[in-house]
Amino acid sequence: MTQSSLTEAGVRHAAQRAANAVPPAFPLDASVAVNPFLGQTGERLETTAARLGRVAGISLAPPRPWMSEQIAAGRITDADLHAALNATPGAAALASPGDLKTAAGAAPPTLIPPPTVADLAAEVSGVDWPGVIAERIGAWAAGYFDQGQALWAAPRGRSAYAAWRAVATHDLTPEIAGLSHFATFVSEAPEHTGDVLVRAAGRLGLTDAACETYFHQLLMTLGGFAQYARYLGWRAGLEGKADRTLEDLLAIRLLFEEALLLQYEGRIALDWLKAKALHAAPVTPSPDHIRDAALQEAAERAGQRALAQTLAMPPASPRADGRPRLQAAFCIDVRSEVFRRALENLDPAIETLGFAGFFGLTAAHRRFASDVEEWRLPALLAPGLHTTTDGAPAADFAQRIRQRAARAWGRFKLAAVSSFAFVEATGPLYAVKLTQDALALPHAHAPHDPPPRFDTPLDPGARVAAAGQVLRAMSLTKGFARLVLLVGHGANVVNTPHASGLHCGACGGQSGEVNARLLARLLNEAAVRDGLKAAGIVIPEDT
Repeated sequence: MTQSSLTEAGVRHAAQRAANAVPPAFPLDASVAVNPFLGQTGERLETTAARLGRVAGISLAPPRPWMSEQIAAGRITDADLHAALNATPGAAALASPGDLKTAAGAAPPTLIPPPTVADLAAEVSGVDWPGVIAERIGAWAAGYFDQGQALWAAPRGRSAYAAWRAVATHDLTPEIAGLSHFATFVSEAPEHTGDVLVRAAGRLGLTDAACETYFHQLLMTLGGFAQYARYLGWRAGLEGKADRTLEDLLAIRLLFEEALLLQYEGRIALDWLKAKALHAAPVTPSPDHIRDAALQEAAERAGQRALAQTLAMPPASPRADGRPRLQAAFCIDVRSEVFRRALENLDPAIETLGFAGFFGLTAAHRRFASDVEEWRLPALLAPGLHTTTDGAPAADFAQRIRQRAARAWGRFKLAAVSSFAFVEATGPLYAVKLTQDALALPHAHAPHDPPPRFDTPLDPGARVAAAGQVLRAMSLTKGFARLVLLVGHGANVVNTPHASGLHCGACGGQSGEVNARLLARLLNEAAVRDGLKAAGIVIPEDT
């Protein structure tokens, strides 16, 4: 097989690699911060910089003026620069510490990715084809991915590609913009995503070598929709399943490219040939990428040295000898640090600990009067426990009735027909509530569900093993205080789609009370404490 060939296996492999290169974007109910370079964890910084520069014109290097300031202020030393050159492959043969200083003071190169067919068509036609494509795909995707916010949601139950085709064959907007017979073109396209990828790659004149970064570039033009589709694939993988939504989006984007090339090929052929050649070339870092990677390495070494000096300083108030008066384990969320430090400053005999707020319990939890399982664990993990709440059946039934009434009232307020009449008739009655909200007067309360419990009771050995594993992870295996607090955290929020970002990230964007109460209940069981003694963890009877 030659470098210039195109094979079906090569196209499908390139599509999978391009999909894996996109970082997932978790929905707002989880609000998870994801490493934007998750798809490039197997590459070095300079290679990733070359890849993202090609597919999106992205620079990974900090601003060079900032680097120059750090060097001039002495925070980055010659020793840091020398060590960075030795730690960065190819840098020592390329530059000296003096050369890195010069590079830090020079203007960075301008990054321009190869043009897509849509970019080239826009240049020769005067029509903003990238904008048209983004708008049409976005308008469809907003309805397809809707989770109950839209008043008229798109029908579900079929693949993303099939759902888009059903809309695109009746959408005349691309044709009005100038893309002739696009609806017919879509109706005649293959029915299966894989066949679309192979046909489009062939008609675009791509090679196996060019497909990966070109596909990656097209997915980058879809922004958050591509990232959300990547999340769906990630979530399916945790459950041992497969999801092809991101490949469907790639096929949709490729159909636009294919149609535009058919219409404008005579005017963009030469420029498109150059773009394909750039994508076919190996992803190799340039000298500037290598210099920037060495400067980044030097900055990190300087930061590590400063941090080590801070950590080596003795504590301002050493803890008194003997048993702690109080131990409090907080979530390592930065908002908990304020409470930790304030509590420690009250008395040197108070000891605080930092731990992920899910407290080691990977629980899929059903709240009181609910059948929805909330994953109260880090979003990158799969649940290992299923929990629910204790509560009388009669109270559960009554709460469900109240919740259904509230949902029905909410739907009535927001419905397309009744919403205007609702405002006209009852709007003035909301004056008190609006005043409360405007003045931030307290009217919300912390969760007050009944105590949580394991849905499927764990056998005694499993309970002891779970408790021991958590205590060891917390480094809390001896020296127990009489009172040990497990402190979860959450927030009361009104009218914000980013509510989960104010809750506990380690609990999957939920408040942390369920996990804290579950662990406290587990560690207070006499049978669990007896089992922990055999494992070498002795919790005093008065703890």
